[in-house]
Amino acid sequence: MPAQPLSAPPARANPGARASLALLALAAVLLSLALACATPFAALAALAAARSRREALSLAALAWLLNQAIGFGLLGYPLDPPTLGWGLAIGAGALAAALAAALVPRRRAGGAVATALLRLGSAFTAYEAVLCAAAFLLPGGADAFAPPIVLRLLLINLAALAGLSLLQAGGHALVRSASGRARAAALRGRPA
Repeated sequence: MPAQPLSAPPARANPGARASLALLALAAVLLSLALACATPFAALAALAAARSRREALSLAALAWLLNQAIGFGLLGYPLDPPTLGWGLAIGAGALAAALAAALVPRRRAGGAVATALLRLGSAFTAYEAVLCAAAFLLPGGADAFAPPIVLRLLLINLAALAGLSLLQAGGHALVRSASGRARAAALRGRPA
């Protein structure tokens, strides 16, 4: 790729990518409001892993920060050491989930669905492993790993992955349609 002169404008970000990032940030807010402690960080990590590892980790950190702001700011979580400790453990789990999902190769046998499910499985396992380790240090955590609770969380993450994937695909289709219309109008010499 030829080098650009210093005066060249920066490359424009893909509008579909920006819309996808905005969707994930909005999803983190809405899911945090709706589910509080059951926010599907593994599903968000699985979707974010389609990007670079750096972007996936950044999105995980953003989702966690938004979740904590909602928890402490809107939902009134207590500012005591155990709650703050669990908040930090959730952040570490979200980052571990993003890293685990990002390590799944982009092209897998079985196509996009198999890749998404493998990313979700990797992310969920990493997230739960971090929280399980934290349960040895923080009060009130051992009961959260009963099989029915872990299964419920897995199902929440599966549902979130499915729903957000459909929304993301719809958003990409809208962006492609709008940019196609704009290109066609430009070729005809008219505004879109």
